[in-house]
Amino acid sequence: MREGLVDRSIRALHRIAGLRVGSSSDPIGAAGAHRSLRAGEGLLFRHLGAALVHADPDQLASLQSKSGGELMAVHPERVVRTTGLDATPRPRHSDEAQRTWGLAATGITRSQFSGRGVRLAILDTGIDRDHPDFAERSIESRSFLSDPSVNDANGHGTYCAGIACGPSSPALPPRYGVASEAALYVGKVIGDEGQGADGDILAALDWSIHCGCAIICLSVGTPVARGEPHSPVYERIAQRSLAAGTVIVAAAGNGSLRPDVIAPVDHPANCPSILAVAAIDPYLRIAPFCCGGINPGGGEIDVVAPGVAVRSAWPRPELHRTQSGTSMATPYVVGIGALLAEARPSIRGRALRDLIRQTAKPLPLPPRDVGAGLIQAP
Repeated sequence: MREGLVDRSIRALHRIAGLRVGSSSDPIGAAGAHRSLRAGEGLLFRHLGAALVHADPDQLASLQSKSGGELMAVHPERVVRTTGLDATPRPRHSDEAQRTWGLAATGITRSQFSGRGVRLAILDTGIDRDHPDFAERSIESRSFLSDPSVNDANGHGTYCAGIACGPSSPALPPRYGVASEAALYVGKVIGDEGQGADGDILAALDWSIHCGCAIICLSVGTPVARGEPHSPVYERIAQRSLAAGTVIVAAAGNGSLRPDVIAPVDHPANCPSILAVAAIDPYLRIAPFCCGGINPGGGEIDVVAPGVAVRSAWPRPELHRTQSGTSMATPYVVGIGALLAEARPSIRGRALRDLIRQTAKPLPLPPRDVGAGLIQAP
């Protein structure tokens, strides 16, 4: 919906297509409501200025014919998936007795900051709240799926939370987490099978902004074709998130088979106002699976982070696992974003996004692959 025309747009949805759209100024109360929409109904995410509607083909055609007026854009809901790969062996060449290679490469262990006072959100498959590395941690959580539990039977969400803000002194070394004292908000938007939908993510984004999160981790995505533009809906939502003081960070995707095939950056990381994160290995080489910035008008790589043979938390009884993927790189950027937000309390939104890029260390690789370079802790 257009800026400042939300209430008018709700009336337009009813006038144009007969849709009844509910609204809540408190997205916490609305969490999960989008999952029970019936035909002809919708739900407004007021902080985002967007709505999810259950429209039949005739209603959709009516809406699309009016796109560009009160309704800025109308797009079908997409399916998104986690962007991690199978477990990989730990690199034997790296000394990881006290800290993982990713923490060393990004300067975490030299930083005086811990993310204290900064709220960050992990929107993923939930979390194992009873994991020994999180058992004493205060965690705000909410499921945006049909099942109200945030328990993580997949593992991906627990893993990403571990990288972003795992403890500085885990019970079982080495240290693997970045912002050990950040306030952790967990939204379950991906089911245990590793799949979710745009509507679940929009509801969780609305909640995260309402909760005052400075930075959000979206290690999910769906492939796009060469030349396919980014979603104008997600781009406008990302712009409004930045204006509200919240940076969205997303995984670039794992669709490449380098050097022969380079796939374009996934949705929603291909939106210009979302930070797109690619993955490097312990030798600071671009990961062979990593998507690249080959689509114009968005779709660029912003920064890179460790994403090959990276250790983090995993649901019990395994406790820890080593994996690869741009999903593994993304929470490094989120954690370091929290450190930068602690170091610069007045910096939020666009200024924080720009600072993350500016503090990256340049690498001798094409910007198509690594953007501004390797993320670095303050």
